[in-house]
Amino acid sequence: VEKRITGRKTEEVLKEILPRVITSLSFAKSMCWGEGSLRFSRPIRWILALFGQEAVEFSLDGMSSGNFTFGHRFLSPGAIKIDRPDQYLEKLKEAFCIANQEERKEIVFQDLKRLAGEEGGGVIVEEGLLDEVTCLVEYPRVLLGHFEEEFLALPGDVLIASMTSHQKYFPVADQEGKLLPAFLVVANNAQSAAKEIINGNRRVLRARLSDARFFFNEDRKSSQEEIVEREKDVIFEERLGSLYDKTERIVKLAGFIASSVDSALVPVVERAAFLSKSDLLTEMVGEFPKLQGVMGYHYALAQGEKKEVAQAIKEQYLPLGAKDSLPETLCGAILSLADKLDTIVGSFSIGLIPTGSEDPYGLRRQAQGAVNIILDKKFSLSLRLLINKALKGLGDKVKEEEKKPILLSVLDFFAQRMRYILTESGLKQDEIEAVLSVGFDNLVEIQDRAKALNEVRVEADFEPLSVGFKRAVNILKKGDPQMRVPRDQGSGIKRELLREKAEKELYDRYLEIESEVKGYLRKRNYQEALRVLATLREPIDNFFDQVMVMVEDKDLCLNRLSLLKLVTDLFLKIADFSCLKNLQLRSH
Repeated sequence: VEKRITGRKTEEVLKEILPRVITSLSFAKSMCWGEGSLRFSRPIRWILALFGQEAVEFSLDGMSSGNFTFGHRFLSPGAIKIDRPDQYLEKLKEAFCIANQEERKEIVFQDLKRLAGEEGGGVIVEEGLLDEVTCLVEYPRVLLGHFEEEFLALPGDVLIASMTSHQKYFPVADQEGKLLPAFLVVANNAQSAAKEIINGNRRVLRARLSDARFFFNEDRKSSQEEIVEREKDVIFEERLGSLYDKTERIVKLAGFIASSVDSALVPVVERAAFLSKSDLLTEMVGEFPKLQGVMGYHYALAQGEKKEVAQAIKEQYLPLGAKDSLPETLCGAILSLADKLDTIVGSFSIGLIPTGSEDPYGLRRQAQGAVNIILDKKFSLSLRLLINKALKGLGDKVKEEEKKPILLSVLDFFAQRMRYILTESGLKQDEIEAVLSVGFDNLVEIQDRAKALNEVRVEADFEPLSVGFKRAVNILKKGDPQMRVPRDQGSGIKRELLREKAEKELYDRYLEIESEVKGYLRKRNYQEALRVLATLREPIDNFFDQVMVMVEDKDLCLNRLSLLKLVTDLFLKIADFSCLKNLQLRSH
């Protein structure tokens, strides 16, 4: 079939396309204004549309496009005619509007560094704040202001939160990281108005810091224990009880984890867990929610708690995101892990399970954080046992018959996070599945086994060895059900039934390496365990070349199946080789 379509002028096509492009843009929040019906993030005041030197004329919601635009509405209020697209950026810059966002960002950043350096220090740039401020201005000018030194008596975290959260200021610190009584503000106005802008911002900041000082002093009038007692009146989740109930669960779970890691840590971890949520009821955290945990740290120190207790409280919410730092201390890591596990297990127990792209309670992030903590600290813990402990902590809030399904759901949820982490580390999908298919419990062991498999699988003996393993597994799966080896059988080999030379050699070689392999497994030296297993390649090949397994003699058949099961079970302590796909061998 030949179909002929007559071409159209680009200007005509653009008149149809451009309105659709504008209306197709979506925003988290949109509005409509005036008498129009178009919803957009902000009012559209004009539309500049050019094709070469000609304006592309169309109407949108009662507004007509043209060849003009505007710059800074105060510094250059008149309309600007754009004759060619290549004039756009330069003419806007002349009108005090830097349209290139990256250029604007670089100007802000360099000015921040320069002014902070003139003050004898460096600028503190919080993640995301520089991008946010860049998008708030058209023609940025960074200004330096000062505040009263008396406010430096407040914790640095409070000062930084007061400056960054509400005011979008950038704090200044000396070479040792100690805050200076100075702030940097990014204005969108002429340099001639600098004095008025600085004085206005100084007055606002003084009020903010005065409020913060009031909150700080008021919070310290109550002891930590008194605040913890008030947790009984705060609902954490209607079906999971009060904030105090959650605190009690975290204390028990964190204490259990600590006893498994190092029993000497138990008193510190349990004390930190007991105080961990108290700062949620303080005035300071009510004003600055991002300071949860951080204020608990400062209040614990002010009350005379050990530094280790305070530091664990500070680290309890880490990591906050995929790229955020992990807890540095063991106590902080244990507390964070216990808190996340309690939240995840509790949420699953009442049906608050992430589905598709929906995860309103951030459970994926919390599970990811828990996995990263375990791997980072090399916690050799049974995930299954931890989940059961968390379920036990929920008491009668979970029925006995519901516990196993919840356990399996949570394990699968963590397995998905583990898959992601292992994939991000560069491991192949079949390697990950090979390791996970033989059991999902100890995350550190899973990571070590997957890395060992990735390293050793490219060595010469492993591709043919995996082929032999798959043959053995298939025979064990597909054999006559009456002849299949019971799960607990495999070691009951009858030597007198080993009639062929190849099966005798395979059994003898197995006995030679069994203790060596298991010794490497106890030491978690999975690379060497795999290399020793690789020595079974030739005996396995010979066995399949020379021995018929599914013979009519039932005793002989069962003995040979038992031998195959004995061999495959040793492999399955590391990975299921039948999951591996084609191997790419290194050249030798």
